Amino acid sequence: MRRFFLGLSDCRLQELAKILVKKGEIVYDYKEFFDDIKSGDIVVLSPAYKYALGEIEKLPKGVLIFGPKVDFVEGKKCVDLMELEDFVIDNAMLTAENFLAELIINTKTSIYEQDILILGNGRVAKALWHKFSLLGIKFDVGMRRIEEKNLSRLVSKNSFLLKELPDILKNYDVIINTIPSILFEDDNNFRQDAVLFELASSRCLVKNDKVKYILCPALPAKYSPKSAGMLILGQIENYLKGEDKR
Repeated sequence: MRRFFLGLSDCRLQELAKILVKKGEIVYDYKEFFDDIKSGDIVVLSPAYKYALGEIEKLPKGVLIFGPKVDFVEGKKCVDLMELEDFVIDNAMLTAENFLAELIINTKTSIYEQDILILGNGRVAKALWHKFSLLGIKFDVGMRRIEEKNLSRLVSKNSFLLKELPDILKNYDVIINTIPSILFEDDNNFRQDAVLFELASSRCLVKNDKVKYILCPALPAKYSPKSAGMLILGQIENYLKGEDKR
């Protein structure tokens, strides 16, 4: 049996721990049993986990780590979950599904009555396009480059470049940002009753005085922790199968 050390402060990894135990694996809390980790053990941390200074170096050689990206550390294998394309796509699809709960909870009208603008064209944005299109929710798209704008016309009512946003923001009561960059210094160009949802890893708005600004980090952990835990398990099992063949 293998020994897994999981960051159990994350709901996804709590669910993953239950699954692993049912499979007959040995599971420990990463923080509580950090000093007991040995060569050959497997560490699983949240993709959003923040390593303390020197934390990776303290782990013994021969440890396999799944979690956020780290610089090369001799003698340890570190798998960045967010560089595994299958995981990123599946996680984006789960994020888009879970976002519907945030949208309904934090607005006062039907999603079919809302004027919605989605900013970005990355994986999460495209997952939103897909989910909204399946549900018949109308939306517009804002993006950086003209080539991206043309592509978005396949799914959205209207598409705009980011430089056009100051002139069109007042047309929307819901804005969903997926771009990890500062886009707005203030909210002067928004509707007073608008709701801005932040799905990116960093804030797009510097100062908000009138809009309702909702941060939406780690939605799969919040709404679908078991499904999210299964996604992580799938990536671990695929990696270990590959290791066995080498």
